[in-house]
Amino acid sequence: MIIQIRNLKDAIIMLPIIILTVWFFVWLVIQIMIIKKENNNFFKKILTNRIFNVVIVIAWIIVVIILIPFSPQRLITGEFTQILDLIGQILVILGIINFVWLFIQKRGIGAEEMDRLLTKGAYGISRHPIYLSHMLIYFGLVFERGAFEALTISPIVVIIYILTARIEEKYSIGKVFKGEYEIYRKKVPMFMKWWLFLIICGIFIIFLLVSFNFGFLQI
Repeated sequence: MIIQIRNLKDAIIMLPIIILTVWFFVWLVIQIMIIKKENNNFFKKILTNRIFNVVIVIAWIIVVIILIPFSPQRLITGEFTQILDLIGQILVILGIINFVWLFIQKRGIGAEEMDRLLTKGAYGISRHPIYLSHMLIYFGLVFERGAFEALTISPIVVIIYILTARIEEKYSIGKVFKGEYEIYRKKVPMFMKWWLFLIICGIFIIFLLVSFNFGFLQI
């Protein structure tokens, strides 16, 4: 009985990884559809369907932004958790503001929106402001919760966003606007300036290492 309980607890702790794994296979199927859509009318019809795009957006938000951070897992505790809370709240607010800003400009979801290339406002800062908002809110909730498993798998989440953006640029929006998009791509970063991203990551990693080493944070 003790072994069974321990296995159950281990399974609960692994829940963020299980959720991400299931969604990864769904994500993989969608990316294959995007790549193959030019030679497959069925894929093209699905990808331009309003209901399909709305469902995918909602599912992505629920799984990545809500289920993973809030799934049962070991939590970071200690004196410096208030700093993590503050960081988290700032990131969530920035993500929501960016969402509002970009949706003021948009008139559709997914492939529906590609009647013109958006390069101003939120799209003048990031080529993929929707994904940027997703990541800001995701990390914000992870920090607020002190969700350890979600923090450790966060590089996988970021890689998935990068790959999704690359595939979209090569097989979707980049094909539609071609030369115009190439000029835009050279001027505007995918999510943010790479050097800014590295500085932020470096500062946060140092903060975690120092905090864990001196006992200000524990797991």
